Formats: sequence, structure tokens, C-alpha cells
Amino acid sequence: MTDSVSTSVKEDLAPAVAAPHEHAGERLEGHIRKLVPAERQLVVDHLLRLDPLSRFMRFGGVVSDAALTRHATRVVSSEASALGYFVEGELRAVAELHPLTRRPGKPVAAEAAFSVERPWQGKGIGSALMRHLVLLAQNRGIEELQVVFLPNNGPMKNLAVHHAAELSLDDEEMIGRMRAPRATLFSQTREFLGDVFAIFSSAFDLQERLLPPTMRGN
Repeated sequence: MTDSVSTSVKEDLAPAVAAPHEHAGERLEGHIRKLVPAERQLVVDHLLRLDPLSRFMRFGGVVSDAALTRHATRVVSSEASALGYFVEGELRAVAELHPLTRRPGKPVAAEAAFSVERPWQGKGIGSALMRHLVLLAQNRGIEELQVVFLPNNGPMKNLAVHHAAELSLDDEEMIGRMRAPRATLFSQTREFLGDVFAIFSSAFDLQERLLPPTMRGN
């Protein structure tokens, strides 16, 4: 059981930066925050827990465990930005923002990617992560967010359509493109508060992971 001080601080910070989301009337049980470099192993463990179909859809093909481990390093690198969805201290979904090479005459762009473990799919977590990811893109001067996915990846297509992305077919992949708003003082303040929340929350999540499963979330 987490101590009352930890719980109080976490609840005070969370509403401003990672308020609970609802999907089809269901309240999500976890919280969203930035991932820090020290949490690389959590990303590795999350990716390795993806079922074969989810892994295939996320990476557009078959990837080895070793490749997933290397990718986790990229996720928490200084070049990328990443958000995690945590339930009882465990990382269950990840949203990644990877800047793309700047091309003359083209908007500043970044690619967004998502991975959600099977038991947490279909609960609106991807859409909640997308909203937070747009904030990160907005504050980094990203003008266009892109999502690349296989044509038969229904959840990703629905996510792109829901966020008003323009869809196109490139070779054998679908590309969704959506505009990100300009940064404002409000958006920058929201991210700053999110960073504060991430610092506290990463410690709380570590504390919760160290507890026996029967004591978590109590």
C-alpha cells in the first residue's frame, strides 16, 4: 500500500497534466506521463509483452526480441519524446514522437507511434495518448504529425480518422497526416506541469512495482 503522502501528491498533480479519460463511459484506471531515460527497461519489458499480432502491427512486420531492445533505447533517447500509460506502476502502453528529417518547402514533421498491450486495447488509451502527444509536438515546433500503419490495422486507422488526419496510401503502408497547433504559454505551462508530475510519479510507480501484486493499488 502506498503511503498517504505519496498518494496525496500524486492526486494533486495528476488532474492538471494527466486527468482520467473516458471511453464509451469507461473511466481509465491508469495515468499518462512522460518516460524518463532511466525507464528504458520498462519499455523493453512492455514491448516484449506485446502479443505477436500487436507486435506485427506496431512495427509493420516481424521483429526480433533483440530489435525490440534496441528500439527501446531509441524511445528514451534525447532525440525522441515518449509517453507511458501506467497501471499500478506497470507500463502498459507507449506513445512515441520521432522528429523526421526536415525537407525544404515541407512542414516540420514528426512520426507518432503507439503500442498498447492486448488487455488494454479498445479502451481509448491510444486516443488519450494521442492528445498528450499533440501537446509535445506543439511545444517542439512540429507542424505535422504523421502516423504510419498497415492498411489492415483498424485501430490505428480509427485513431487517425478520429483526430482528423488526412489518409493516403504509400506503397503498402497507410500514412495519416494531421496539423499540430502552434505553441502557446498555456501549452508550455501544461508540459512543465507534466514534467513535474513525471518526476514524482516515476518514483511512485517504482515504489508500487516493488510491492507484492496483492498490495498494489490499495
